[in-house]
Order: sequence, then C-alpha cells, then structure tokens
Amino acid sequence: MTAPTRNNEAPEAKAWRWSAVEGSAPLSRHVFQKWLARVEATQHEENGSLLFSELFSNAMRYPAPDGLVPTRWFRLEGFIRVEVDDASSKDIVITDHGFESESGRGLILVHLLADEWGVIHRRFNDGNGNYLNGKTVWFELHD
Repeated sequence: MTAPTRNNEAPEAKAWRWSAVEGSAPLSRHVFQKWLARVEATQHEENGSLLFSELFSNAMRYPAPDGLVPTRWFRLEGFIRVEVDDASSKDIVITDHGFESESGRGLILVHLLADEWGVIHRRFNDGNGNYLNGKTVWFELHD
C-alpha cells in the first residue's frame, strides 16, 4: 500500500474494504474511531468521524464492481489522511441544495472542516478485463 508522505516518514496505515450493505456505515465509523485511538490521533475523532462518514455514505451509493467500498487511513507526522473510493464517474460539485433538502451537505462539510481535500480520478477493474471510471475522495486533518 502506498501512502502520501512528507519528508519520507513511514505512515501508520490501515486499508479496509467494506461491503456495501446496511450496517457497514456504523461499523466502519466505529473501527475508524478505534484506529484514531491506536495511532494517538483522538483530537481528530469528532471532525474525522463526521467527514469519513460523509465520504463513506456517498461511496456506498457507488461501490466498486466487486460490491465493496475501499477505504484507506494514514497517520503521518502532523496529520491524518483518509481516502474513500467510489465507482462513480461523476465529477464532484459543491452546490447549495436548499434549506429543506435532506441531502447534499456532505461535501460542504468536507470543504469547511478539512485542512485539505481533493479528488483523484481512477479506474476500477470489473473482474472481466473491463475498466470502469471512478474516483478517490480524500481529506486531511492537521494536528
């Protein structure tokens, strides 16, 4: 597993592939919080858990061709980085869905609360030799 590093630090990293089924979201959030404690990054528990949950919920709508949602968490010197893959080729656009809307605010929260965030466009192998467009959405929270 490769992780973004600064100054050649060795990251504390964890990769999970979650089934896109009911119950995965609360379980993934719980495991993420345990990981934060293990890597001594509990100062990021509130915002990190919220932002991870937002990205994970979006990805659950567009799992990889194998029905899984890949996630990666990195603890580097001075920050954490969280990555969530989805198999949607749609570009991310932050829009105001209106006061009454019950969805559409997750990326606004990511934009407001993350120290850095972005999107990496990628391709998924569907297991039959075909490739599908998708993306990795990531955020960083600095210590």
